[in-house]
Amino acid sequence: MNLPQMNDMVSVGELADLNKALRKSNTSTTVGYQTTTSGGGGLAALVPQSIEGTLASATYTMKELALWPNIAKTQVTNTVHEYSVIQDHGLDLDPFIAEGGAGITNKSSYERKNLKIKYMAERRECSDVSTLVNVLGANPTMIAEETERGTLRLMQKVERQLFHGDESVNDLGFDGIFKQVETGAPDNVADMAGAEVTPLKLQEMLGNITAAPNFGRPDCIYVEPQVHANLIQQAVTYGRHDQLSQGGPSGLTFGASDLSITGPYGRVPVKQAPFLFTAYEAPAAASHDCDTPVIAQQTVGGSDVDVANTGTGTSKWSGAAGDYIWKIVAVSKEKGYSIPVTTAAYTLADGHKPRIDITANSDFDYFKVYRSAKDGTAATCKFVFDVAAEASGNTSITDLGDVTYNTSKILIAQHDPGVMNFFRLLDFLRRPLAEVATSKPFLLMLFGSPAVLAPKKMGVLKNVAGGLHSS
Repeated sequence: MNLPQMNDMVSVGELADLNKALRKSNTSTTVGYQTTTSGGGGLAALVPQSIEGTLASATYTMKELALWPNIAKTQVTNTVHEYSVIQDHGLDLDPFIAEGGAGITNKSSYERKNLKIKYMAERRECSDVSTLVNVLGANPTMIAEETERGTLRLMQKVERQLFHGDESVNDLGFDGIFKQVETGAPDNVADMAGAEVTPLKLQEMLGNITAAPNFGRPDCIYVEPQVHANLIQQAVTYGRHDQLSQGGPSGLTFGASDLSITGPYGRVPVKQAPFLFTAYEAPAAASHDCDTPVIAQQTVGGSDVDVANTGTGTSKWSGAAGDYIWKIVAVSKEKGYSIPVTTAAYTLADGHKPRIDITANSDFDYFKVYRSAKDGTAATCKFVFDVAAEASGNTSITDLGDVTYNTSKILIAQHDPGVMNFFRLLDFLRRPLAEVATSKPFLLMLFGSPAVLAPKKMGVLKNVAGGLHSS
């Protein structure tokens, strides 16, 4: 039974049982990459190697990962996982009854939900020669080295998607924590509109999440590093106590450490999460062979322009009048991402709905949109949002000003498994691919999706300015 066709011949549950059996029957390192099942001789079938230990080790050493190591993980056995959510424990009625009475029947409110398990992978490849020589460093072989590097890269991508994923943009992906909280608990979302967050604002959010009808108990506040640095600066600037602490026989530490915000249930630690920040510059070059998007010319006022005030929706542009430039990058599941295409400068006024039309291309799955600073050059363009490509016809991209330039989000989280969970299918696997050249390709594979089961117990602050990232 050859592995490349394995999923076509057995169920996922049987594959999971096979992995468990292999782990039990092989207590040493005999089962792994390019090893065989016992009793089959030299031509026995290859088996997928569970490298869960590598994942744990790489996660431990990858200090930039914040959410992944802490989110609860539940093993599931189906590609569609169903679960129930308690919406309400019943009507909040007076508890009194008449003598001999039975009172009014009350009951909890439940909702049945389902979650699709998504497939994530990092493809790596080692040449035959590289596998035969020693490499420098802790890893004895190139395959081990590439496995570790690939694991780190994959987990960086997973961490970012855990926060920012949007299935409506990429149907192969999942909805991240932000989208699930913003959709399920819109009253727990605050828009900072480009302002810096303060400890008082965070205390206000903690109070709202803790109070009825949310009854949350947040245990962590995730911020990007520059916001974290800004909060430390506020503690130093406005703190009433000496900010110097003894750091040893001859050392002093300036500033706050172990930053926390006091909430109704006590101290809530503030933790930096680098992958919260997404306002990066557009790539300078394309990856692989993705086509360059083409801006469809629109005629306005008798002349051809790249941007027109013809978008739909509610504009949030206010007090931002000036000239703006946009860059558009196309993303293809099969061909990578394109070189950016740049619009002409557009003079925006309050209430405008700038729209950019991209000529249809069946290879494009979605677009990454970058916007310049007010009156800035194309070099100042930074990522603002994604837009799914239309199935047919041109794709219209409208920037309503929902996302403030060069900002990030803050997640107020509760890590209770009944509130936030990552449902995982199988172990973290390394799977060899067919060798069609003098190299050994393989996939590092992770199967799962996050679920916010009780979004009202969490909160989001968006469009938060912070430190050196501010324009």
